[in-house]
Amino acid sequence: MIKETTLNEFNDSNALNEIHEVEEKMKISTAEIKIYIIECVKTYGMYTNDDFKKYIIQKSGKIPTKNQIAGAIAQLVDSNDISRVGRGLYSKDIESTSVNTKASSNNAKEDTLKAEIYNTLSKVEKELVSAIGSVNVFDLNSENFEIIKKIRGLKDTIEEIKGQCK
Repeated sequence: MIKETTLNEFNDSNALNEIHEVEEKMKISTAEIKIYIIECVKTYGMYTNDDFKKYIIQKSGKIPTKNQIAGAIAQLVDSNDISRVGRGLYSKDIESTSVNTKASSNNAKEDTLKAEIYNTLSKVEKELVSAIGSVNVFDLNSENFEIIKKIRGLKDTIEEIKGQCK
């Protein structure tokens, strides 16, 4: 007895073959993954498994599995091609993380400086407002009026600087 293949069965098998072909094209080897990871860590900084996955997908168009990435990372750490700098954090070497740490500590210092400037200027602004807030401009002589004009200009400058410190 000869079995006839129906059109649906034929289409289903063709679709499965096409899916299988696409999957074969989308596979990536551990060797390729290692090459992309080494390429990724050439820039200073620390990277996670997700960072590596995104980089590999962007560069190769192929989607590695979590296990493939974990295996490639383990091999690269064992061969000292990359360094484990913390749980789930990797870098080219320890020196590149210290550069990053210095940069982040500089950013923290800059943020602290900005906060201090902002607070100081806020205090100055409040004191200026309380000092000139109750002054009747019509009662001032020309010399004092000029001072008040300059203080109002100073207040505008203070607001501008405070805006830059936010």
